Amino acid sequence: MRWTRAIVAVTLALAAGITTVASAAQSAQAPAQPSRWESRLKQELGLSDQQTQALREVYQRDADAKRQHWQQLRQAQAELRHLALTSNDNQAIQAKQDEVQQLMAQSVQMRTNTLRQVAPILTPDQREKLAQLMERGGHGRHRRQAS
Repeated sequence: MRWTRAIVAVTLALAAGITTVASAAQSAQAPAQPSRWESRLKQELGLSDQQTQALREVYQRDADAKRQHWQQLRQAQAELRHLALTSNDNQAIQAKQDEVQQLMAQSVQMRTNTLRQVAPILTPDQREKLAQLMERGGHGRHRRQAS
């Protein structure tokens, strides 16, 4: 049960990250004002313009693949919920559950790869501040009080 909650928490965190990637990709298509997450990170981490641009490039690099992957995960999760509620076919349910777990693992791997690309752009102090921001709830969504 604890493992399942951890996976759900990671999925929600990834959703926020992928949403950030999607909005970064959209802002690349229309180079107007910096997005809210850019402005917030720039302010809270004290990013230079060069660092901000480098981070934007990291998030834009695989934005389409990440968006497609996220859609596949959401679809598989919806199918799993439907099967769990309407089917007695344990093999089909298990196969869909395995698919969802595999997609979730891929999401974690993608997010980790992105963070590993972000790390060298930041100073040690900025990396620590970013880690603290992410522990507090990422990008301002779905914040929870520590229990």
